[in-house]
Amino acid sequence: MDRNKIANVKPTDRIKRIRQAVIDAKPILCSERALSVTKSYRETEGKHYIERRARSLEKILGEITLNIWDDELIVGNHGKNGRRSAPVYPDFSIEWLQEELDETLETREQDTFIVPQYVKDDLKSIFPYWEGKTIYKKYRNLLPEDTKVVRDAYMFSRDLFERNGYGHTAYQAEKLLKVGIKGLKEEVSAKIKQLDLSVGDDFNKKLFYDGLLICFDAVINYAKRYSKKALEMAEVEKDPKRKSELEKIADVCAWVPENPARDTWDALQVIQFMQIIIQLETNGDSVSPGRMDQYLYPYFKKDMEEGKYSIEQIQELYDCLWIKFNEIVKAQDTESIHIHPGFPMTPNVTAGGVKPNGEDAVNEVSFIMLNCQEHIRLTNPQFTVRFHDKTPEDFKERVAEIIEYGTGMPALFGDNGCISAMKRAVPDMPIENMRNFAIVGCVELAPQGFQGRVNGGMLNVARVVDLAMNNGIDRLTGKQLGLKTGNPEDFKTFDDLFNAVRSQMQFILKHQVVNAMVVDFVQRENTPHLFLSSLIDGCIDNGKDMTWGGSKWGATPILMAGLATASNSLTAVKHQVFDMKKMDMNKLNEVLNSNFEGEDGEKIRTELLNEPKYGNDNDYADEVMCKLTDMFFEEIEKHKDIDGRNYTNMILTLGGTVPHGWKTGATADGRKSKMPVSDSMSPSNEGNSEGPTAVLLSASKIKQSHILEGNVLNLKLSKTAIASEEAKKKLMSLVSTYFSPLNGQEVQFNVVSTETLKDAQKHPEKYKDLIIRVAGYSARFIELARELQNDIIARAEHERI
Repeated sequence: MDRNKIANVKPTDRIKRIRQAVIDAKPILCSERALSVTKSYRETEGKHYIERRARSLEKILGEITLNIWDDELIVGNHGKNGRRSAPVYPDFSIEWLQEELDETLETREQDTFIVPQYVKDDLKSIFPYWEGKTIYKKYRNLLPEDTKVVRDAYMFSRDLFERNGYGHTAYQAEKLLKVGIKGLKEEVSAKIKQLDLSVGDDFNKKLFYDGLLICFDAVINYAKRYSKKALEMAEVEKDPKRKSELEKIADVCAWVPENPARDTWDALQVIQFMQIIIQLETNGDSVSPGRMDQYLYPYFKKDMEEGKYSIEQIQELYDCLWIKFNEIVKAQDTESIHIHPGFPMTPNVTAGGVKPNGEDAVNEVSFIMLNCQEHIRLTNPQFTVRFHDKTPEDFKERVAEIIEYGTGMPALFGDNGCISAMKRAVPDMPIENMRNFAIVGCVELAPQGFQGRVNGGMLNVARVVDLAMNNGIDRLTGKQLGLKTGNPEDFKTFDDLFNAVRSQMQFILKHQVVNAMVVDFVQRENTPHLFLSSLIDGCIDNGKDMTWGGSKWGATPILMAGLATASNSLTAVKHQVFDMKKMDMNKLNEVLNSNFEGEDGEKIRTELLNEPKYGNDNDYADEVMCKLTDMFFEEIEKHKDIDGRNYTNMILTLGGTVPHGWKTGATADGRKSKMPVSDSMSPSNEGNSEGPTAVLLSASKIKQSHILEGNVLNLKLSKTAIASEEAKKKLMSLVSTYFSPLNGQEVQFNVVSTETLKDAQKHPEKYKDLIIRVAGYSARFIELARELQNDIIARAEHERI
């Protein structure tokens, strides 16, 4: 089919109405899942925890209120009382709700919820049952006291995974579409017949397989409930067109996911059901459909060849699914939303790249997905495009057009750099699997069926450097949080300081790994992810849940915050103290402790701000950055997770620039106390003045083949920077060069003016659908806290490519 024809397909009136309905919908708390899971746990007291988890999913899916909203063709809701309805997960954590339910959730600065009185009453009725039984409470009870001190001092953050489940995976969508739940049941039943309960751990496998069969029946019955619901609505529907649509929805839900998908409509409905069910089971986020253009293309091709649907009808179905991704929200505690603000569920869909055989993978569905982004322009799904050496020019041109719309999507990834990193992370994985990688969540690299989890936590590297400069004493509190690595006045060389940084990093990382180990241990003993495990490569074959290490492939990364803040601080110290000897460490610490107050404070701060900075293609600054990241990579890979796999790394900060900044005193790069630290692999806000090319050249010097789970490189462009066709071509040329031969992994663009963002702060009612890139995900600008908004506004805006 002519790809230009696809690009010219416009959104239908139906899509415009549904999109507006989602924009207007307010997040609302829902108690239904909490009541169902509590009822199930009460009914299964004394049963094995695997059966309890299976029965809890059965209860949830059997009791959840089913909604089919006006106009929609793809169905499935997360909660009962609104389009953006957020379930509660008391089995994971409810302690925070006891503190925040009555007032905080409805009044906090970001991620606010409507909380009806009946929801408050429902939740308060189950609080006593969960006392001492939640994942979070068990984790806190097991956490060693010395690790608790470091964790609670916020040297690292891991909020999301201390209270939630795994998520963060690209499940085996293609397999499910081909065999259906019926095929999975047959596979598991055959495995059960092969067991000998007197041998080895076959009895444990039997428990796991029995749990899967309960889950499979629950999923089938859930879909059939939707089929019945649609038929009931069709019987009373007066409009003949809508009546026919409801009957079609009933037919689709009666068939899938139990059976193999027959066509595009079936396949897209399966994806929506998986988003809902996996979330409701695991309390994870970043549940990612992955390479949709690859595994959905056969259905598109068949439908077009048979004349079953027109290209306009197929586009409308895809648009319907794209909108549904935006209805799934989750309520998080106030501490967690500082790291993950803006209701990010971060399901990621990936287009482009190469096929497993190395050939170009772009097809018509790739262009349909680009249309979806143009038509919908909301926060979800997170949309990724993969580039390689032979990516077609017409595809690049269309990508540039979509970037210009300014949602921060699609994020762009380079196959060469990403596959090189995967070869290092999982060297025994076949190259065909590596080439089939998708992006999970923000930036995680994962082939379909790969178990991912970003539960290693986020290390504040800026604060690690500051501990080394202050003999392990926290600059804000005066407490001894790190090791006593020596009086900084006694450091004779920059290497002395750098060795102190390494020692502090080793110390904090060890506690970070202990923290992660405790969380993982509690998860596997209490909340196995049974249904999701059936869609993870290796779990059925091994007869073991993913939380018990049943997956064939997996990774646990550790993230970092404040990277450029840290490296720029080290650069300034190296230049000012050790190379030029303009000041000594004692004077520098004195100024930092005063937050640049006093007689010489502002003068010294100006000097520090004018020191070489990462992001300007300055070798002096970039060498320090490379030295710091090399150390980070080396130290992380010394540790193993609960499954015995080496920890991996990820240069990603999410919304952590602000909360980690709150905990960090003044730093030697000239940043003032408690101000935001730098974002991911991007330059610091004051650090880049030489334009986007210089940023990419600086980033390319980092050993990106050692960034094993992805990175974020944020660039903000003005609207005029890529307004012309020539400018768009320059942008694509710049990106292509960064990916090959420079082997960069990722780059993403906020195309929005500083003036627009400032006006949105003054007049939020005019900007309900202003979508910006926070870090590895996009969010509605007006739903973010003021301080994070200011941090985004402060990022350097480039006027030209």
